[in-house]
Amino acid sequence: MKKIALITSGGDCGGLNAVVKGAAQMATRKDITPYVIPNGYAGLYNLINMDELVELSPSRVDSFSIGLAGSEAGHSRVKISKIKDRNKYKRIKDGLAKFGIDGLVISGGDDTGSVVADLAARRIQCVHAPKTMDLDLMPYSVGGDSTINRIGFFVSELKTTGRTHNRIMVVEVFGRYAGHTAFRGGAAGAAAAMLIPEIPVAFDDPYRHAKNVYTKRVIESDVNA
Repeated sequence: MKKIALITSGGDCGGLNAVVKGAAQMATRKDITPYVIPNGYAGLYNLINMDELVELSPSRVDSFSIGLAGSEAGHSRVKISKIKDRNKYKRIKDGLAKFGIDGLVISGGDDTGSVVADLAARRIQCVHAPKTMDLDLMPYSVGGDSTINRIGFFVSELKTTGRTHNRIMVVEVFGRYAGHTAFRGGAAGAAAAMLIPEIPVAFDDPYRHAKNVYTKRVIESDVNA
């Protein structure tokens, strides 16, 4: 293997630049030249039309800030499964062959998991670096820690606004069908209650709980607020 290309796909999140930087540096140490395919799967599909690829040289990679959210590789919301082209995989293989790319490192969520399986079934070598703010792929993935920390921070900050204006604050967060970010982020921010998809509740239950917490807070306040 002489050349690999990196792709980031789906929603952006904290940690993606660390994936790009780490994969590129590891490849360089093994005498493999790393490149980046821009704009996710849109870039992969249109690779055949590109004139050149950007090499992730050591000097370029050193300039990446791993603390900066988003991805230096660029994203798109294009899904290969939604591309209505019967020859799309041949087109992708031809694009990779054009630049002599031997394998792909793709950082993405659950959709990327199925894409990697489809590409591998067509003899395109791939590595999946799991990335999701929903934490619904595995116990720990790129983006998860940043998400929980930010949720905890904003929940804590909003509580002061709620107290000041005598309000009950409701925060909706990422997670889709999994409650990991809501539960962990809520716990980090000391939320009064966390509602997650795994435990359905009747509307009356959180309403009653919120009312009791609010009433208790007002009664115990020396300014009735």
